[in-house]
Amino acid sequence: KRHRVSDLCGATKKTVARVMLVFIDALLLIALVGLAPFAWILRDGLGPDAVASDGIKALERASMAFYTGPAILLLGGLRCLVRHIIRKESNRVVGRGSPFLIVGVVLLVGALSALFIGLIYG
Repeated sequence: KRHRVSDLCGATKKTVARVMLVFIDALLLIALVGLAPFAWILRDGLGPDAVASDGIKALERASMAFYTGPAILLLGGLRCLVRHIIRKESNRVVGRGSPFLIVGVVLLVGALSALFIGLIYG
């Protein structure tokens, strides 16, 4: 059997997408397990100059310490997008609402980003 160039390109795209998914998952795990707890602990500062915060202000400070919140949102959106691409390339039935999934992820990431920007600057 002879392989077509399009078959090889499709396999390469799938492989690259899977490698990207692993990389994104690793970064997301580092952000959630490694950075987020430190950001929460260090949100108010350490030592005698520490200022206590609670509620929305604490969440805002924790998400912007090391830019953990925007990084987690970005990586989560990228993960959803890459998984969608992998499913589509492997010819699985993605479902009738698959374009809505992409639009939904984009809108969710945009809305959450606008919320964080509003909390920071508003």
